[in-house]
Amino acid sequence: MVASDEQLDFFSLSWVQDILHKDWEMLCDEEGNYLLNIPKGSKLGFSYRLQPFFIRSLHVSSKHQGDLKEIVQFLKESASYVQLNVDSENQDLFHSFGKFQLLNLSSDLEGIKANYATNAKRILKKIPADFILGESTDVSEFISFFRKQKGEELRGFTPAVWQRLTNLLEETQLRDMLRIRTIHLNGLLIASGAFISHKGTSYFLKGTATTEGKKLGGMYALIDQEISSIQGTHHTLDFVGSNNEAIAQFYRKFGAIDKPYGILKQNNLPAILRLFKA
Repeated sequence: MVASDEQLDFFSLSWVQDILHKDWEMLCDEEGNYLLNIPKGSKLGFSYRLQPFFIRSLHVSSKHQGDLKEIVQFLKESASYVQLNVDSENQDLFHSFGKFQLLNLSSDLEGIKANYATNAKRILKKIPADFILGESTDVSEFISFFRKQKGEELRGFTPAVWQRLTNLLEETQLRDMLRIRTIHLNGLLIASGAFISHKGTSYFLKGTATTEGKKLGGMYALIDQEISSIQGTHHTLDFVGSNNEAIAQFYRKFGAIDKPYGILKQNNLPAILRLFKA
């Protein structure tokens, strides 16, 4: 039995997973009830389970949290090398945790903005009057802009990874789930962000700004624009990351709070090969 879309977060949707990783296994309980999909791969005869790019964590629904101990044990034993993120803050099962940031949008807009950090409020008041805030439907332009601004920091992004990101944005656009927010100044794009809506949650997948855009508060204006636009139709803004404290602090300036996820690492490789994975 496969879970319906109503039970799944965005990263658990089968079509999202298929775009971002080619091989998955479905894990079910003894009655055949869906628990979660697990990525798989192999190299040189050894199996591995690695967290795919752009999928923050594997989601186990609240109704199956009681099965989490058995799920974690299965994951540990299911491959030669395991490095996965799982939606859980259970300290008995996980010894390492990552974090992401969530902003609750259930308050009125005035109340949400009153909760912005003093620094964020000050920067937003100084936003240049000639900032042009808008939206774009050009996925290729967004990818090119993002690569130009962030490419050097993302050296692990192979051409295949960039293509998967492009494919994801194009598919969400076809499904009317994607918003690419933009800020132009003097005819030049200085900030842009990709937001994906699913079940009342807006996911801030990727975004960046030029050096000038950052100095002028472009990312502050971009996030504020998203909050102002979706507050009446969404209950949550999910910033997706970040474990980078500087970025996490930026998200918290809008009133977001940290949420943990468990990091599972298990090395079952032969002893001689463990030296190369350490």
